Amino acid sequence: MNFIQSVYEKLTRHPKRVVFPEGTEPRVLQAAAKFVALKLGTPILLGDRTAIETAARAQEVSLDHIMVINPGNASDFDTFVTRFEKLERYRKMGPSSCRELMLNANFFGAMMLQYGQADALVGGASSFSSSLLRPLIQIVTPLPHVKTISSCTIMEMKDASLGDGGVLFLSDCAVVPNPDVEQLAAIAVETGRLSRQLTGTRPRIALLSFSTKGSAKMPMTEKIAAATALAKKMALEQLLDMAIDGELQADAALLPELAAKKVPAARLAARRTS
Repeated sequence: MNFIQSVYEKLTRHPKRVVFPEGTEPRVLQAAAKFVALKLGTPILLGDRTAIETAARAQEVSLDHIMVINPGNASDFDTFVTRFEKLERYRKMGPSSCRELMLNANFFGAMMLQYGQADALVGGASSFSSSLLRPLIQIVTPLPHVKTISSCTIMEMKDASLGDGGVLFLSDCAVVPNPDVEQLAAIAVETGRLSRQLTGTRPRIALLSFSTKGSAKMPMTEKIAAATALAKKMALEQLLDMAIDGELQADAALLPELAAKKVPAARLAARRTS
């Protein structure tokens, strides 16, 4: 079974509510329809109902079992505005400015996620990542143990010798441009936690660098080595069973023949790293 199919099977057993802020985007409409067809849960499209219905007809997409919410007309709009005004970042903006921001589907969708009206949010099909991420970072409260908000890209490849049966979790590739030692360690551990939740297998984590085990000595490589040590400590303290190694170049982490030459004694050998 491939990775995405395993995710589908989990969702059929535990359906989720997914909010899509870009309700008129053709790819979003197609995705929402497929989400319903696969019985994965309930898609929620945000935007003007008339515009969404027009776009759906153009795509020949049925809106059956798809929820459509216009933020400005939503029964929770005023409640969301009141809660939004209490956030420290927005207290000085005033009610009118807060109401204007809450009309933005990305902000409204983030509030739905924060207050349990959706289980996940999917966006960015036709907008910049920053306009989607900013409301999520500012509104959604992280879990108590999460100190760093980061991103993770999951790749499933035909070559099953790479990563965990062809699946690689790559973090952080977008949100934290220059993480410090503590952030790097936290990102590594949280990525391993996510990998375990989604695959059910023991995470094997490589902290990547342009240096392998001190082959280049400079502050940037020393930061990776320090983050590796801290990540191991954090995983041990949190009773998380995961293998962590670094600093490693990508080829040493992925290619068995190069790993044997560069890091023969490393805990992580290529083909066993995810």
